[in-house]
Amino acid sequence: MAEMKFEVPEGIGEGLFSEPSGEGFRVLVEAVTQALINAQAEAHFGAQWNAKGVPRPNGYRNGYKPRDFQSVAGALELEVPQARDGSFRPALFDRWQRSERAMLAACGQMVLAGVSNRKVCKLAEEAFGARVSASTVSNLMKDLEPALEAFRKRPLETFRYLLVDARFDKVREGDSVSSRAFLWATGVNDQGEREVLGWLDWRGETKVSWETLFGDLITRGLKGVQLVVSDAHAGLVKAAEEAFPGAGWQECQAHFLRRAVEQVKTVDQKAFRADVRAVLHAPDRERAMDEMKLLRDRWVKKAPKAVEYVEEHLDSLLAVMAFPESHHKRLRTTNMVERVNQELKRKGRLVRTWPNAASRERVYGALLMEQHENWAGITWLKLEGVS
Repeated sequence: MAEMKFEVPEGIGEGLFSEPSGEGFRVLVEAVTQALINAQAEAHFGAQWNAKGVPRPNGYRNGYKPRDFQSVAGALELEVPQARDGSFRPALFDRWQRSERAMLAACGQMVLAGVSNRKVCKLAEEAFGARVSASTVSNLMKDLEPALEAFRKRPLETFRYLLVDARFDKVREGDSVSSRAFLWATGVNDQGEREVLGWLDWRGETKVSWETLFGDLITRGLKGVQLVVSDAHAGLVKAAEEAFPGAGWQECQAHFLRRAVEQVKTVDQKAFRADVRAVLHAPDRERAMDEMKLLRDRWVKKAPKAVEYVEEHLDSLLAVMAFPESHHKRLRTTNMVERVNQELKRKGRLVRTWPNAASRERVYGALLMEQHENWAGITWLKLEGVS
């Protein structure tokens, strides 16, 4: 990769975090973005600007072209290197702006649905500092939807671990507004890397909805699932058992722990949480059962229902114990997908009520596609020597 060099604009440090308008941050983002474009151009052309006597297998430069670029930091004014044969285009434009194009499309949908221009402009300005007109929507959708559809329908292979989650938003359906579920799945492949596998918009989180999502993944080639990690939604668990026979189910320990401490008095919750955590974080099942015995002895008289609650869930909470100890920390909760859900929530909070289900699916799909790209090449779990 070409070396990236850039100069921090003079005086930017003084107002970077103090200026209410965020102008200092915008200028810094502009400088870094320009440096990234220049570095990519050097890699493409194989030579710096005005270099003499250097072979150029990918053609010759043809000056610069100004380009305005809307980002979450505001409008950036960039100089894009040009190729005589038109072969150079900064990849960052397509990758960075995908979710922002989706947000613009959502704004346009709101215009078409009759939402006031004032509200639409406010949403656009909060999201990325730009005003939107309905006339720009169709072109944005034409660029965005084919890429999303191709990504969502791409063939799948072997994924050992599956982590799934759902979130809910208010979505307009005709003259009414209802809460709709957005289900999505992440897998860990044989290289230990995470991938976003797919998603589904549905009227609610039901067994049928999860069956539909899992069925789609299997039709596209998903195989080799050994463990499904999720919360304790009954329909989800049943659908996973039927879709992936022989695979284990790991109940998210973080979700369980929050419910478990509610089974005891407030004054006892801190101590009870510590004892439950000792069980859940044991290095192996034998040690976990020893810790469970201690928990039972300490709490059975004081909080018998709480002890019974832990024992009822113990098998699903310790399912991860059947896998390498080095994988336990990553697989015993859905924290990884919960972090991604926070980004979906941030976008959803700007919209508040989505104009239709397709609009929400477009935005969330674009965000998940970008997350998938960010994960590419990063080892999340070491699977070497693990059968």
